[in-house]
Amino acid sequence: MKKIFSILSILILFIFLVYSGIGFYIAYSILRIDPTCGWHEGSLPNTWSTKKDHQEYTVLSKSELRKNFPSTKYHLDFWQDVYFPSRDADIKINGWLFSYFPNRPIVIIVHGLFPNGKCKPESNLIASLLIQQKINALTIDLRNYGQSDTVSKYENLGLRSYNDVLGAFDFLKQIGFTADQIGLLGISLGGSTAIFAAAYEPTIKAIWTDSTLAEFNLILKDEIAMYLGGKWYSLIAHSKKYNSTFESLDPSILSENILSPILGITDEKIDKNITFLDGTISLSNLKTQVDSGEYKVAFILKPIDINSLKKVADNNEIMPPKSTYVEPKLRSGLTIYKLY
Repeated sequence: MKKIFSILSILILFIFLVYSGIGFYIAYSILRIDPTCGWHEGSLPNTWSTKKDHQEYTVLSKSELRKNFPSTKYHLDFWQDVYFPSRDADIKINGWLFSYFPNRPIVIIVHGLFPNGKCKPESNLIASLLIQQKINALTIDLRNYGQSDTVSKYENLGLRSYNDVLGAFDFLKQIGFTADQIGLLGISLGGSTAIFAAAYEPTIKAIWTDSTLAEFNLILKDEIAMYLGGKWYSLIAHSKKYNSTFESLDPSILSENILSPILGITDEKIDKNITFLDGTISLSNLKTQVDSGEYKVAFILKPIDINSLKKVADNNEIMPPKSTYVEPKLRSGLTIYKLY
């Protein structure tokens, strides 16, 4: 019996190690950065083609569009190779500026991960299509890619590189564009990066994303953002089993682990040392309120999904204070809940 138990224990441990190893390898493969531009290395706005794209993509997509695509029709002969600092640090960002039309809008194009574009050369077609519509363009290499500074070997999923987009935004304003003339266009992960940038810069009024993450909450599950002492922090809840849906919600996790034991706030409903702000306030305004001393610390919680809300109701539980503080409010409340 002991021998069987030992064999089973070893087998379970082996399966666990294999499972963990596969997971680590997949994550490593996805997040590990190759700073080169792959088969677009050396490709320029007036020389690019999709011939090599077709050869490399054949196994993945069998796309015939790339095989005979008339790329020369979309070549651009005039551009400026520019450098500017990222907004958050002394990081040099490279871009190609296509400024053809005075007093016309300009779009910052943000690339994604391979194979959905990983450097500014893969934004050449989009830049050309914009130019055809008399809209200027700026394609950029995010940090760790192309000609921009390399500061890490791993992808940050836009959580830091959004500052590179804001650096591009600041650069365009310095050379004469106004905030209301500048828009963002992000592809794949670049779409998420553009969304982050727009969240931190309220003067950005136009943003277009293509094939970006549909459920970013899945990436940020059990993660709470904190702004304290001029810096942003990511707080990750330790994995644990919760006794109820109520306990698993981010507001409950924040209250149990920080508000009550550390800050001494035991009743969020009446304590004057805590204020709740709705999700319509920009992160830049929130940052300003903390930096000014009006508040000491700020916590950002993701919205509670409707399935969690239903589970709380079905279990006859009560939602944490202000966890349903949403804007705009439905005139019917939540009476649209489907009844069986």
